[in-house]
Amino acid sequence: MTKNAENINEICKRYANALILSSEDKNELKIITENFEHFNKILRASNDLSGYIKNPLINSQKKSLILKKICKSFSYNQFFSGFIGVLTKHGKINLQEKILSEYKRIIDLKDGLTEIVVTTSEPLEKEVEIKLKAKLSDSLKSKIKLTKIIDKEIIGGIKIKIKSIMIDNSIKSKLTEFEI
Repeated sequence: MTKNAENINEICKRYANALILSSEDKNELKIITENFEHFNKILRASNDLSGYIKNPLINSQKKSLILKKICKSFSYNQFFSGFIGVLTKHGKINLQEKILSEYKRIIDLKDGLTEIVVTTSEPLEKEVEIKLKAKLSDSLKSKIKLTKIIDKEIIGGIKIKIKSIMIDNSIKSKLTEFEI
């Protein structure tokens, strides 16, 4: 990882922790999470707004005025609205998606959740998903947050990623093993 990427990750962690520390109330953290997800959804949906926010030629005061109006129009939580103001003032508003990702990761850790990424070529049937989740939860002695990814290129089978451990039982990897 490059020095710049490490610095960005550290910045995102600090901002995410600051937002979490602004309220230890679980209900308020849930509202902040919903606000943050909605805010990012709005930015992704509007190329004009996203371009405006990311434009380095527009000063932070102008961006801040627009974002305050957006926060007010959607009745975002007071802490979240203030947080967006701080990000804008410090020129870090472009990191909002990475900060949200880090924010959710920290909350999951606090809640004792282990994220498991499951990659399949087709969506899992509900019954299979429930059994897989129960089996993994029992094996790890932990609550599980299952993130499902569909990737047609694995052809079939399953890939399971638990923290830094990868279990690759996909057909693609089995075929690759037989290549000369």
